[in-house]
Amino acid sequence: MITKIIDKILGGTVESTETKAPAQVTAAPTTQHIAAVTERVAGEKTATGEAKPAQRRTRSNTKRTEGEQGECRTRQNNGENRRSRAQRSENGEQGERKTRQNNGENRRPRNTRSENGEQGDRPQRPRQQRNGEGSQRNNDRPQRNTRPNNRNEEQVELIGKVKRGSNKGKLQIIPLGGLGEIGKNMTVFQYEDDIVVLDAGLAFPSEDMLGVDLVIPDISYLVENRDKVRAVCITHGHEDHIGSLAYLLKEINVPVYATNLVCGLIEGKLKEHRVSNKGLRVVQAGDEIEIGKFKIGFIQTNHSIPDACGMYFETPIGTIVHTGDFKIDQTPVDGKLIDIHKFAELGNKGVLALMSDSTNVEKPGFTGSESSVGPAIKQAVSEAQGRVILATFASNVSRIQQTIYTAVVNKRKVVVMGRSMVNVSEIAEARGYLNVPKGTFIDVDEMKNYTDNQIMVLTTGSQGEPMAGLSRMAMNNHRTVEIAPNDTVIISATPIPGNEGAVGRTIDNLLRLGCNVVYGKDRGIHVSGHASQEELKTMLNLIRPEYFIPVHGEYRMLRKHGEVGVSMGVDPKKVLVGDNGQIFEFTKDGGRKGGRVQSGAVFVDGLGVGDVGNIVIRDRQQLAQEGMVIVVMAMDRASGTIVGGPDIVSRGFVYVRDAEELMDEAQNRVDAVIEKCELERIKDWTTIKTNVRDALGKYFYEKTRRRPMILPIIQDV
Repeated sequence: MITKIIDKILGGTVESTETKAPAQVTAAPTTQHIAAVTERVAGEKTATGEAKPAQRRTRSNTKRTEGEQGECRTRQNNGENRRSRAQRSENGEQGERKTRQNNGENRRPRNTRSENGEQGDRPQRPRQQRNGEGSQRNNDRPQRNTRPNNRNEEQVELIGKVKRGSNKGKLQIIPLGGLGEIGKNMTVFQYEDDIVVLDAGLAFPSEDMLGVDLVIPDISYLVENRDKVRAVCITHGHEDHIGSLAYLLKEINVPVYATNLVCGLIEGKLKEHRVSNKGLRVVQAGDEIEIGKFKIGFIQTNHSIPDACGMYFETPIGTIVHTGDFKIDQTPVDGKLIDIHKFAELGNKGVLALMSDSTNVEKPGFTGSESSVGPAIKQAVSEAQGRVILATFASNVSRIQQTIYTAVVNKRKVVVMGRSMVNVSEIAEARGYLNVPKGTFIDVDEMKNYTDNQIMVLTTGSQGEPMAGLSRMAMNNHRTVEIAPNDTVIISATPIPGNEGAVGRTIDNLLRLGCNVVYGKDRGIHVSGHASQEELKTMLNLIRPEYFIPVHGEYRMLRKHGEVGVSMGVDPKKVLVGDNGQIFEFTKDGGRKGGRVQSGAVFVDGLGVGDVGNIVIRDRQQLAQEGMVIVVMAMDRASGTIVGGPDIVSRGFVYVRDAEELMDEAQNRVDAVIEKCELERIKDWTTIKTNVRDALGKYFYEKTRRRPMILPIIQDV
């Protein structure tokens, strides 16, 4: 019996005494049995702290075994087993378990967060709605970096759907992502009943977001006000600015305005998500468009991808300038200088508010020119004796262009590897942003026709991504390229914060394979695409805004940029540093921080969008850190008596063969709980499971200082 139940749960087979002798069923506890249970419980309070030996119940007690290591020999199961009724009942208890394990921490209701992060008086939703597991959208997803840091501000209610006409004469700027973080940039510009969205980006998950593929902004506010959304405008083609666009367009069908290269990159993403690209509108730097009561202009800037633009929004209240991601490059590879004159012209006319890139605000001086990277790459390639393998960001078309020039000069053929590198190269070449001499690119299969010193491989993996080309080569499991001692690997990038460990491991693995690795700032093979302090000061001098809103950076960066703004003459009271969800509100009377809208992070896991939230992530973390213990029992449907088990199986908690004493006592604890429930005539499954979980949880923590996930399962027979 128990063997079959465990087989359903774990997809394997278990050695059990059930196969050797039939179970003896005890319909009801005898007086002697009750006394034995009482004695066993009392024995737990002896001086030694160990339970006194007690006679094992007469029900079938199956032998505990472990997987391939003796826990439980399992057969590989590539499909999903049918859930038993007991398993299905377990789903509703996840929230209860996590509430207890979270030291009584209550989940925050969705719309009760005030401006200082305190909860309001709105009653909580039912558990099923709060948990979100089984609902289309998870209402308990993490609200990362969305709390204001000033706890002295007055409480403000969250704003949802806005009634028509209620915002008369108001200009509102609402960041839904990109403040207090790097990534998932999205900003709402709203004047009265017209909404324009600037950028729709994603962020990559941190190491504690187990199993999560992507992180996108919470667009609940836009969905609730979809009738007011007029368009989406895109500053440039990086993932943190276009990565969530497909998810947005699935909810709201509006035109998208972007430059030529950006439209090419977006088309590929929309095709992948099976979203129509009919709404794409190609614009170029210098264009002006009218959307509702907005007049929006695109301004040429420099960045680490071509066709990057800043933007200005002319409204009846005043003009807002958003720099986008930018730097001031005096010698760009494509020859397109930042349009300083347009920024100066806007500043002379008068700018209500400036929103400026804060990424490199902590770096003094100026950011180097992209054209300075070419000579450094050329030198490294000329010194290479064998193959050259260069890893960089796929979106850095200017870097790719310089690499191609270097390959041509050194008479090397270029092999492009990595899905994103291939896609971007093809799009950039087709749209005229990449000049590739005929015969320079060759297929992977053609490499064997050339000597090592005639080959250059252009690949992804500069950030140590596990599945990227360079990482696979470093692990010696790439299907095409096997690293040789005479190879030279050039990593033309610096680690994004959080990726340092992965990049370091990749370099270590490459060095172990004996190749030469060129990396580091001192080699001059990489420059940033973001403005440093002096360039940011230049922008502030050009614009001379009345209000200043630092954007695109972690909170310390925003604060630092605000200080730079004050040093450049901005009134400290008009430097508005906020978080995602904060409403920056402007009227003819001035600007201020207003209320808040729902914001935060939505997890994309496989095909699921928003169905993985706080509860699921905490469960995954607990499983990864503490392991799991499964307690399986069989209950007679008629009498409500446990007739099979309990059987305890460990997964990732302890190795049973080395912890027999621990598991035997755990068995005794479960037996005692079951006897007590039968004595008190408790037949409710939820109560029995809760009691088993509590007893085992307390015992395991006392003995191991660990809290495994305990999963009691009851099967009726």
